[in-house]
Amino acid sequence: MWRRGADSEGHVANFVETEQIIQINGFTSSFVQVRGSIPFLWEQIVDLTYKPKFEIVRPEEALQIAERHFLDLRKMYGSVLAVDLLNKHGGEGRLSDMFSNAMQPIVSEDLRYLHFDFTKICGHVHFERLSFLYDQIADFLVKNGYFLLNEESEKMEQLGVVRTNCIDCLDRTNITQ
Repeated sequence: MWRRGADSEGHVANFVETEQIIQINGFTSSFVQVRGSIPFLWEQIVDLTYKPKFEIVRPEEALQIAERHFLDLRKMYGSVLAVDLLNKHGGEGRLSDMFSNAMQPIVSEDLRYLHFDFTKICGHVHFERLSFLYDQIADFLVKNGYFLLNEESEKMEQLGVVRTNCIDCLDRTNITQ
């Protein structure tokens, strides 16, 4: 919560795996999601100001660091859908543009990137508009599924993960996940 960005190996601050588990009528299902800071070198030292300034460090390394980060995620989870919730103006816009630019060369069949300007679309109260995002990612969710175990121990595996981020991986990310 007090740091942002990644290290040169692609390990991001505020990385969290969340698993929702449901058990009902002899069935067990779960869905795993991850969140983490934007995967390149940037820093924002949190202080008492509302929006502390940040600095992009060694921007020429952004592609390699993002590539390392998503390679690790693909090894661990399979396919990855990176959902960027940053807005497109001011400082956040600079971070989002750099993230988008770092993602374009590494996007593949098993790595997708999607920008969704949460603040512009949902504001502070219109969370029902997240349905616009869900419509855009429905194919990924259907293709990659979720874990399901029935009474006969037959199972279906989750084949991919949604990776979500905003600036601090808190409010927007919580609501979206």
